[in-house]
Amino acid sequence: MSELKQRRNAPRGYVDNTSAKHSHGTSGNAARADRIAWWRIVIRITLTLLALNICLSFLITETPFWGHKSKWTNWRNYIPRKQRVFTQLELAQYDGTDPEKPILLAIEGDVYDVTLGSGFYGPGSSYHLFAGRDASRAFGTNCLSRKDHLTHDTRGLSEGELAGIRGWHRLFDNHQQYVKVGVVNLDPIDPNSPIPPPCDGAKAKPI
Repeated sequence: MSELKQRRNAPRGYVDNTSAKHSHGTSGNAARADRIAWWRIVIRITLTLLALNICLSFLITETPFWGHKSKWTNWRNYIPRKQRVFTQLELAQYDGTDPEKPILLAIEGDVYDVTLGSGFYGPGSSYHLFAGRDASRAFGTNCLSRKDHLTHDTRGLSEGELAGIRGWHRLFDNHQQYVKVGVVNLDPIDPNSPIPPPCDGAKAKPI
């Protein structure tokens, strides 16, 4: 009754927007609910297609990602880990001779866990000499027969040899089995020390 009186006594031109605001609020909530429901449908369809794709990949290739191998398909890369800073002496303790420790190697200062490649880098293997050190020079020269090439000293290398080191670095960084675990503080190279001579006994290295 009082509402009716208020409307009668309202000044000329007055418009009551109460009903309009209520209607607008209701329609806005409905629109938001529709958008949320639509996104839920999209997410469900996407997850279903992803699950079907993984199942089909397992049936055909026996792998979850159609045989694709990279750092992104290595579940170990998704485990949060603190990157450690090694000294060269500390890194040398991870050369595979201690079965309780992982096998680590470094290239251009970055340290990688290559334990899953123990057939290449473990004790007794042809490439065990890469373990527990940064032998960047040997990755560029392929010289495994000279100890003076098992060093991070890259002075005097050709552009092709330096490019080879960078290529191996990318390979380790994107490898499906190897994981970066830190960096190594490398001792500075004395610029007056002799540069390691070229090597004739070069051989290919594993991946």
